[in-house]
Amino acid sequence: MLQQLEARIATLPADATKHDMEPGFEVMAQWIQTLDSARRAEVLSELPTWLRDANSWHSRAVMAIALKLRERQLLEAAVREARTLGVHDLAGGEEYPPWLIYHLYLLSTISHWQGDPGSAVREYMSGLRSGVSATSYSRRLLAIRAWFTECLLEVTGPRKLCLTEGLIELRKWRDARLLRSALSLLHAYFARTPEGVILLREVLTKEEYAMACPELVAG
Repeated sequence: MLQQLEARIATLPADATKHDMEPGFEVMAQWIQTLDSARRAEVLSELPTWLRDANSWHSRAVMAIALKLRERQLLEAAVREARTLGVHDLAGGEEYPPWLIYHLYLLSTISHWQGDPGSAVREYMSGLRSGVSATSYSRRLLAIRAWFTECLLEVTGPRKLCLTEGLIELRKWRDARLLRSALSLLHAYFARTPEGVILLREVLTKEEYAMACPELVAG
C-alpha cells in the first residue's frame, strides 16, 4: 500500500516537488480519502513505518497526512517515534541533525492541529518544555518552541500568561540566537491576526517586538 501511496507523486508535474514536497503530501492525502474503509485502514496502519526515516521526506509525509486527514493515531505515532529518537545535547553552532529537524517539524505539525491534540501530544510538549532548565542549545530550542506551541493551543492555561512566563525563561538565557528563533516563531504564530499582534505588543518589549514584527514597526 505504501508503494501505491508513494506512486501518487508521479502523477504530478515533474518539477512539482523539486523544492517543496507539500504538493506530494496533498496528492497522497487526497488519494487516501478516495479509498474504501478497509484499504484506508490498511494504509494508515502501514504509514508509521515511514516515521523511522527521520532524515527523509517520508517522516514529514506522515505528519502532513495526519494533519490533512485529522488522523490523531498518526500524530501519536509520530510522537512515539520522537521519544525513540530522543533529545540530545547540541551546541548552538552545530548543524541540525535529523533527530532535531524531526522534533521541529513535529512541533510545527502540532501547532496547526485544530482542537485538542490529545494527552500523548500534550505530554510530549510538556516533556520538551522541561528542557528550559538545561544548558544545551538544542534542549533550550525545543523547550521554548514547545512552550510557545502550548501557548498557541492554550493547553496549559490563558495564552497571555503562558507567553509571559515563557518569555521570562527565554530572557534569562541571554542567547541572541535563541531569542531570534523564538521571536520568529511568535511572529508565525500570532502576527497573522490583529488580535495576535495586540497580544505580541502586550507581552514583548519594544526591542523584541521590533525584531519579531519589523514590517509592523513604523519607519
